[in-house]
Amino acid sequence: MKARELMEELFARADEPVRDTVDTCKAGDPERALRRVATCFIATPEVIRAAGDWGADLLITHEPTYYEHRDHLGAIPDDPVMQAKKRLLEGTGMTVYRLHDHMHASTPDGIIEGELHALPWDCAHDGHFAVTLREPRTARQVAADLEKHWGLRRVRMVGALDEPMTGVYLMIGAYGEENHLKALRKPECQILVVGETSEWRIAEYVRDAVQLGLSKAMLVCGHVGSEREGMRFLAQSIAKAHPDLETRYFECGEVYTDLG
Repeated sequence: MKARELMEELFARADEPVRDTVDTCKAGDPERALRRVATCFIATPEVIRAAGDWGADLLITHEPTYYEHRDHLGAIPDDPVMQAKKRLLEGTGMTVYRLHDHMHASTPDGIIEGELHALPWDCAHDGHFAVTLREPRTARQVAADLEKHWGLRRVRMVGALDEPMTGVYLMIGAYGEENHLKALRKPECQILVVGETSEWRIAEYVRDAVQLGLSKAMLVCGHVGSEREGMRFLAQSIAKAHPDLETRYFECGEVYTDLG
């Protein structure tokens, strides 16, 4: 199997063809024959080195490699960090593809499916954002679940933290402030789980809601922490579909550190 063929197979998991997609080959040869396939959330230099040392033929990343949604369409700017990363990547000889739009265009959403797979919840899922817990949990308990099972160092919490609720919205990654507001306006969205958001706008909205007598909470997990389990799950699904391929997920770690 070639890199392009595997990626076309993964693209076909989307509900319908995705137009004007960022899911393209970012480095290397699309026709490269595959023995070892690596997945990651972000292709950091440490991930690139580790996957290259392992002998990966293909590295599948969810987010951009060069700090811009379209990776500058391959025309990497004359920037010291970008050019050093480009040289490092080229030196491994790996083929790199991005898998973003198609994962979010499937039902269930491919990233959220992986995130839920990592959690021990007894719940119903609408295939997109809405999760209904069969046993009510407080936002504080949900945050503890996320820290334990998503491997998060810390979840930031705001709102009604100790009231048992059943309605969780997983708007992981960075879905944008307007989408966060739309979700919070829904009565079934009681606990909003996000990757990153606007503190001055959305966090204050949730804080005000509670002070005005409304039961809302928001848990902020960080962009990496809220989505990476989807790429770990992807490696498992590729291994199941293609037992002849060696597959491995490479962890990039969370971007921020704290005092611990």
